[in-house]
Amino acid sequence: MSLTASLYIGSSGLAINQKGIEVTGNNVSNLNTAGYSKQTLEVGTSPTLEYGGQMIGSGSTVSGISRETSVFVSRQLTAKNAEYGEESARSLILAEIEQIIDVEDGSLSTHIDEFFDAWQELSTDPSATLERQQVMQTGENLAEDFQSLVSDLASVSDSIDTDLEGKITSLNQQLQQIADLNVQIVSAESTGISANALRDERDLLLQEVSQLAGVSYYEESNGMLSLQLAGGQPLVTADTVSTLSTQWNAGTLEVTLNSGASTLTLDGDDFGGELGGMLELRDEYIPQLVEQLDILAYNLATAVNSVHSAGVDGDGNSGGDFFSFSSSGSEPWDGAASTLTMALTDTAQVAAGLSDEVGDNENALNLVALQNSALVDGTSTLNAYFATIAADVGLTVSQNSTALESADDTLTQLQNMRDAVCGVSTDEEMLLLVQYQSGYEAAAKYLTAVDEMLDTLMSM
Repeated sequence: MSLTASLYIGSSGLAINQKGIEVTGNNVSNLNTAGYSKQTLEVGTSPTLEYGGQMIGSGSTVSGISRETSVFVSRQLTAKNAEYGEESARSLILAEIEQIIDVEDGSLSTHIDEFFDAWQELSTDPSATLERQQVMQTGENLAEDFQSLVSDLASVSDSIDTDLEGKITSLNQQLQQIADLNVQIVSAESTGISANALRDERDLLLQEVSQLAGVSYYEESNGMLSLQLAGGQPLVTADTVSTLSTQWNAGTLEVTLNSGASTLTLDGDDFGGELGGMLELRDEYIPQLVEQLDILAYNLATAVNSVHSAGVDGDGNSGGDFFSFSSSGSEPWDGAASTLTMALTDTAQVAAGLSDEVGDNENALNLVALQNSALVDGTSTLNAYFATIAADVGLTVSQNSTALESADDTLTQLQNMRDAVCGVSTDEEMLLLVQYQSGYEAAAKYLTAVDEMLDTLMSM
């Protein structure tokens, strides 16, 4: 083996250790970079050469720069990001709903009590104008309360729609970025260039998309990722992206998926993550609350109207409906809360008695008795039914808080697992730095020795 060949061996040692120092420096520089995966220099032995019947090594070569990864942890992070995103989105919306549906002073429950208290006051002096005015005022307040509750819940739904439009735009951008990275990764790796940084960027985007929309994914043999929604609809297939859009249909903001020539309308069941949580609350939970308020308003109005119509007003006429409302659906109570109004226009129309005799308060007492009657489904008083609604909201908020905390803790644990497997350890990198530095110095001394031998040879 010639001394010239020895120079190649020494130079390969310098190159390998220099590259190792570069990789170590890159790891340390990205210690706090989100989504960065530790890179490791892969060193292989150069092909051996036959010399004088002996097989002699010819140095070393860089076989690649690998990227630490864990498929198991990555998939768990994807799933838990979706869960965290869903509970996080629900948390903000439920906090607003809880403020709307409460049983504190000034709430619907308080105004129900005030309404019946006004009838109680009227029963002590059935012909008093002031007490009649108070009955009408509390009835009007009660009707406005129902309208306000439905209006406030509608405002929450409107806020969800606004957020949906913004998040759909962000999601489309992220999906396009993933498709672009798919192309860049395949292009780089097909020519032998490391795409570790691109893969880190794509993995980080995948976690963000999962938190936003809840996705499943698989990696093609060529390294491209394909993403699907929870309902199985394709979002990214290699370099092809299905775009999502929003459009109004009969007053409802719909989310559609445009894949090739087909367009599919999606709902909460098709999504996970933030979008899934938002759609579930908008399309199921809030309408359920509105229906419960409709049932409460309907039972209040029909019970009060029934008793009031059986009485006699201040002019000696039969009492009419105290409340009015309109039905807007298949059930008689649909729309009752949002359309409930006080029907009387004059204090003389208040039917306090069952006859036109002065001092007759029988009808007022009958109306007072409704306060403690099981008017809703024959099992609940008006206040008890509203308290059940508020309690259910409180329970939902509590369950969401627990689920969000659990998802956050699990996500933190998984992130720690990822960091342990794929993250950068300064202790390990410092040891490697010393190792590569020593290797570089040894290779340099080896080259110095070979150089001196060549000088000796040339001087002979």
